[in-house]
Amino acid sequence: MKAFFCGCGQRVFFDSTQCVACGAALGFDPGKLEVVPITEDYWACQNSLDHQVCNWLLPANSGLQYCMACGLNEIIPNLSNPENLTLWHRLELAKRRLLYTLLSLGLDFQGAADSPGLRFRFLEDQRRNPDALEEFVATGHQAGTITINVAEADDVQRTEQRTAMQERYRTLLGHFRHEAGHYYFTKLVSAPAMRREWRSIFGDERVDYALRMQEYYADGPPPGWAHDFVSSYATAHPHEDWAESFSHYLHIIDALETLRSSGMTAVQASAERGWLLEWMELSVTLNELNRSLGLDDAYPFVQSGPVIDKLEFIDRLVHQRDA
Repeated sequence: MKAFFCGCGQRVFFDSTQCVACGAALGFDPGKLEVVPITEDYWACQNSLDHQVCNWLLPANSGLQYCMACGLNEIIPNLSNPENLTLWHRLELAKRRLLYTLLSLGLDFQGAADSPGLRFRFLEDQRRNPDALEEFVATGHQAGTITINVAEADDVQRTEQRTAMQERYRTLLGHFRHEAGHYYFTKLVSAPAMRREWRSIFGDERVDYALRMQEYYADGPPPGWAHDFVSSYATAHPHEDWAESFSHYLHIIDALETLRSSGMTAVQASAERGWLLEWMELSVTLNELNRSLGLDDAYPFVQSGPVIDKLEFIDRLVHQRDA
C-alpha cells in the first residue's frame, strides 16, 4: 500500500481518522485512493458514525448512507456481544485492504445487472457462540458472496485453527484475498482459449471438487508438493490452486507497493529481473528481519518455477484483460 500524508505534511495511515499533528479529521476517498481531510464535499459512512469501524467517505451529494466498502456487507456480526464490535473492526480493516488493492489494479467488484458483484457475510457459529443460528460456518465463496467466520478475527482462535490444520500461515487478510480469487476466476478466465491455457497451468477444474477435497483432508498434500504449488492447500484442487496463487499475487503487489512508497527497492528492478525477483529478495529480507526479532517468518513460502509461471499468468490476466 502506498504512503499517505495529511495536508500539513504529517504521515498518516490507511485507517487514520485524525491527523496527530494538526488535528484534522480524515477519511479515505476510494475514488482518489487517498486519505483526505473531511470537508463539506464528503459525508462520513454510517458505520463510522454509529460504530467507529469505518473511515471511508462518500460524496456529499451521493444520497447514500454507507460507503463503497460497507455497502457490500450483507450480514455483519451480532453486535449484542460487545466483543464482536472489535472483531468486526478487524474484519473491516482486512476487507478494506483487499478492496484497496482491487481498486488500485482496476479490478471491478461492484457488479452489474447481469453479473453479481462481491458481497460479504460475517457469521458466527455455535462452536464460538452457543446461541448462534449456525452450527458450523465455513469461510468460503459462492456466486460472489464471501463468507468469513467471525472467529477468524480472533487471534487466539485463528492460531488454534492454524495449528490444528498444520498451517504455517493463516491470516484474516489472506482469507479475504483467497476467497476473492474464487470470485475473479469467472471474471478473468472466461474465454475458451484462456480457459484452455488456464488448465494447462493449474489443471482441469472439472474434476470432482468434493472428492478431491475429501482426499486432501484424508491424505494431505502429495510428496514434493512445494515444487509445483505455493501452499499445501493449493494441491487440493485446481480451483484452490488458483485461489491460493491469486491471494499470493495480491500479497506481493501490496507489499511491493508499500516498499516502493517508502522510497526503497529490494533490488534494482529491470525488464529482465522484474517484480517477482524484487519480491523474492524482499521476502528473504522480511524473514530475516523477523528472525532478528525472534518471530516466525513473515512469508514462509518459496516461489519455484511452476509457481512463478502461475503468478506471471495472473499478472498478465490482470493487466491485459481489456486488451
